[in-house]
Amino acid sequence: MNYNLTASQKTFEAIDPPSEYYIELDDLLNGKYTNKFEGFLVIKNVFSHEIIDSLRKEYFSLFNGDYEYDGNEWTHVKKSKLSHGVGLHPSTAFVRSKSFRNFIESSILKQLSSALLHSDESALCPRAILRSFSHFSSRCTLAHRDVDYFSSLDDTKVVTTWIPLGPADDHHGQLIYLKDSHKNISTISKLVKDDKTITSDLKSLADRLGTTWYMPTLSKGDIMVHCLNTVHASFDTNNIIPRLSCDLRFAPSIEYLDPRWSTHWRGDDGL
Repeated sequence: MNYNLTASQKTFEAIDPPSEYYIELDDLLNGKYTNKFEGFLVIKNVFSHEIIDSLRKEYFSLFNGDYEYDGNEWTHVKKSKLSHGVGLHPSTAFVRSKSFRNFIESSILKQLSSALLHSDESALCPRAILRSFSHFSSRCTLAHRDVDYFSSLDDTKVVTTWIPLGPADDHHGQLIYLKDSHKNISTISKLVKDDKTITSDLKSLADRLGTTWYMPTLSKGDIMVHCLNTVHASFDTNNIIPRLSCDLRFAPSIEYLDPRWSTHWRGDDGL
């Protein structure tokens, strides 16, 4: 399927990735993924709907009238006066809450990351990032690579885990990936700006490199994982139903983690 999307109000196209980019959780845990992990992968049916809905409810209930629940879904009805992740913004407390820490430290995430990294027991980076976008958001995530924000002894030994906590589709600014970008490291490195981003013009980037953007199809409870050198971005969320997601970093052992990421995330922590 072809998707016509906008990022930073600029149009571009994306397509579904081939079937080899999808795997069921049980197949991963049962050793059916034997490749060295690179690029990205969609892991199906990792979390129950109940777990996702519970976290979503807990988060949006922290706001004083900014979000409303209609019996089916949360909607963003009033723009918050607080900057996301800064000061008294609810996201700052939420990423430190017992329920959120229990979620990201769950055994299932350790098992699947260990399977990807071919490790006995993976290590989780304490800094877990929470993001939320809606029709009130004036920004999306620009094209970038995690390797430019995260320092490791071996870039291939760290994986990013992206978990949508609710809707993730062509209306909710989900994560998208630049096809085969992890194989084009030297060329892409020359495009990285001083602020560590690449560009807001996703069409121009794809055209310049002679490639395309992949937009995976996700269901509630699915997650995505990618290596640090994979270029990714999100597109505009023009919907009253907000996108909520978190992203984590796993490595085969603690020595491969960036020590700067050893404390809880804040929106103004400079990383």
